[in-house]
Amino acid sequence: MEDFWLERRYDSKRFNLSQHFENTYQILFVLNGKIRYEVGNKQYVLGKGGIIVLNTLEEHSLEVLEYPYERIIIQIRPDFFQNEVKYPEIIAIFIKRPKDFSHLLTISEPVWNYIYDIIREMEQEYRKKKEYWELFIGADLRRIFISLFRECADVLTNIKVGTGVTLAYNVMSYINHHFMEQFTIEDIAAELFLNKDYISHVFKDETGYSIMSYVISLRINHAKLLLSETDQSVTDIALECGYTDFNYFSKQFKKLTHLSPSEFRKSL
Repeated sequence: MEDFWLERRYDSKRFNLSQHFENTYQILFVLNGKIRYEVGNKQYVLGKGGIIVLNTLEEHSLEVLEYPYERIIIQIRPDFFQNEVKYPEIIAIFIKRPKDFSHLLTISEPVWNYIYDIIREMEQEYRKKKEYWELFIGADLRRIFISLFRECADVLTNIKVGTGVTLAYNVMSYINHHFMEQFTIEDIAAELFLNKDYISHVFKDETGYSIMSYVISLRINHAKLLLSETDQSVTDIALECGYTDFNYFSKQFKKLTHLSPSEFRKSL
């Protein structure tokens, strides 16, 4: 997948999304219609101007309540976002999620119009992909998220940012770059010059995931992508996703998807 991906969609009838998750940051902008969006055990009903912000691996589903339904969805690789938007308070939106966190952001019409103009600008850059288009996208991402942070300060500033968020970000960055390789928590700890028990505790506290459950989720999600978009053998996919033991890969895949890799491919 690219570092940045943008899609505009229009539906006049019969569009729903069943429960699924991605290993990217996602921002959904509703342009028309009304939808019910479920993230984990939370439900949101939103219409034109509504914005949903999703972290990696958050299970979500969508039901359209009123047509026509039109939306723009943006997916961003975490390492690309973290390199382009270097503000810890903003990065924390995708890392530290308090129990009362709302995935739905509500903004005023002038700010919505301003952000939508930026999105259309990004859309043109993404379609044409002229030289340095990713730098252009990075600058627009900063403008969007600074605007969201200012407009939703009463919600987003409640996310306490300390050294734990920075550490979780560094651990995530390492995993996002190496999850297809063989490594241990000790390797991450050595890379960050910290104790493995300490980084394990902080990562779990900040993200809600254990380090290895996060790694496994990334690997299995990447395997799902390869199974759906390539003709690679299941054995080759297991190796590409960091598994040297095919049986263990199949066991982990079935645990998360309730299907074997071959059954998952056939279901498509």
